[in-house]
Amino acid sequence: MSENIIETSRLSVKIGHRYILHDIDWQVKKGEHWVVFGLNGSGKTTLLSIIAGFKEPTSGQLKIFGQSYSNSNILDFRQRIGWVSASFYDKLYTRESALDIVLSGKFGTLGIRGAVEDEDVRLAKRLLCELKLGDKVNRSFATLSKGERQNVLIARALFARPQILILDEPCTGLDLYNRAHLFAILRELADHCDMTIIYVTHYVDEVLDIFKSALFLKQGMVAACGAVETVFTSQQFTRLIDYPVEIYRDDRGAIKAVAQVSSRIYEILQEVQPS
Repeated sequence: MSENIIETSRLSVKIGHRYILHDIDWQVKKGEHWVVFGLNGSGKTTLLSIIAGFKEPTSGQLKIFGQSYSNSNILDFRQRIGWVSASFYDKLYTRESALDIVLSGKFGTLGIRGAVEDEDVRLAKRLLCELKLGDKVNRSFATLSKGERQNVLIARALFARPQILILDEPCTGLDLYNRAHLFAILRELADHCDMTIIYVTHYVDEVLDIFKSALFLKQGMVAACGAVETVFTSQQFTRLIDYPVEIYRDDRGAIKAVAQVSSRIYEILQEVQPS
């Protein structure tokens, strides 16, 4: 049986009297591909930023590659974990060039913290070219579009050929082509690389068939965990999201969701007439 590459036990984050995450127990084995699902504010980004080594929990335990984070291993572990999160990096990167951001993936740091070889630069440029950014390698992060910044972060995450790839809502800002291209990349990695992929989303149609397991977070707690086929059902989703949802598969086997949601906005606007 494969060893756990990620293991959490009662992992919690508390700010004041409020838990952002509460008693998260989760095990991911090497080579597995998981989707982490939940509504906005459910704690998805917080959980994955802890696993990626960029945030500390308030309590509980986390083991990565069978070990806890420490001052001696954190940079090594960060190099082995590709972390894509616009909500995290958009707060930190501004003037840095696309090329330098990708190269920083070699060191597991936010900037370049060591020697950069010619082959490193060639690899970074090839990744950026593949992601349609070949003409913008020297552009600052702040001057790029939302989708372009997302692709820079994807290139950064892949630069060190990580053992774990964590994608936090990676389709945010991507156009139709780049979204399809990202899905093609994930399928290629799943088919040919011994890599564990963790994909964070709150859109059902992004749950590709490469993902066999699902973790559902609700209000900072584990609401469901198991096979995608058992988590992504109409009955389960209706219970988890607190409103009626129909889950089905289309002719190609892709998971789809239809939420039965109504609106009273027009009625409210008619009731409140301007004075």
